[in-house]
Amino acid sequence: MQCYDRAVHPGRIAVIASLAAASIAGLVWIGAALAGDPAPTPVDAQPSAADIALQAGRHLRIDGPHGPVHVWIPASYHADTGATILYLHGYYDNVDTAWTGHQIPQQFALSALNAMFIAPEAPVSNRAPVNYPDLGELLRVVEDATGVPRGAALTVAIGHSGAFRTLESWMDEPLLDELVLVDSMYGDEDMIVNWYKASPRRRILMVGDDTILGTESIITKLGDAVTIDRVPPSYDLFPKEAKSARLVYMRAQFTHMELVMAGIVLPSLLRLLPVEHLADAPWQLPLTPLAPVPDAAMLSDDAGSGSALSPVVAPAE
Repeated sequence: MQCYDRAVHPGRIAVIASLAAASIAGLVWIGAALAGDPAPTPVDAQPSAADIALQAGRHLRIDGPHGPVHVWIPASYHADTGATILYLHGYYDNVDTAWTGHQIPQQFALSALNAMFIAPEAPVSNRAPVNYPDLGELLRVVEDATGVPRGAALTVAIGHSGAFRTLESWMDEPLLDELVLVDSMYGDEDMIVNWYKASPRRRILMVGDDTILGTESIITKLGDAVTIDRVPPSYDLFPKEAKSARLVYMRAQFTHMELVMAGIVLPSLLRLLPVEHLADAPWQLPLTPLAPVPDAAMLSDDAGSGSALSPVVAPAE
């Protein structure tokens, strides 16, 4: 089954929406001026707890052997009880445009997890090859370039949309403990089912929108899922059983791209992982939509060009 993202790029929709919002704000200001009310005085924005956590962490962009790899490490990360969390973007973005345009590091910071977060390059289309089919090699590249040991307590792979192809190449990797499938069930259902059944330690979290048929087909085959009709906006609102269940399925109230861009679904899913929350991270911060930013894919006509939106700081051997 092939994977198709939205025909109209959501980043362009976000830009149009932000321009419309600015126009409305301007009309409100003009109306207030005509009524004789003073215009509001701009106030210097104070950094949020999430911004502070993001800036305190360490970000590296590695010039890997098969494409760029972004790594973000929280300030108080410690590997002894930490996790390794890998995020794979979908089609029509490369890892640089997804990292910036989808505000991926901000969403990592909002999760407040004690984890090393890794976002490698992944295919930008059906015709592109899988960049990192060997998970072990990827983790060695990251550890060598950062000089930081990965979190060995738990290894989780999160994939959105076309990321299913990379995930399938990791199915025989014994290091992988959990899968988070974010509207990415376009691939081989039986491969996912067999991976889950092969060990009682394995766990899957699934969110379905465009892939609702494939996702619910897997749920039918496995038969022991905790099903939630909406993605809860906070950890406290998740059903108790969802926090420990091996198989959790959420029917999304968000569109295909909002799932990874809005700033609610991805941090919510991360918080559902059995990973330590860092005391100095914004783990109690309520999740609200992130302010839209211009989609980084608009900076280039070729989403697969690997444009460097942050400096190459650590070449891989």
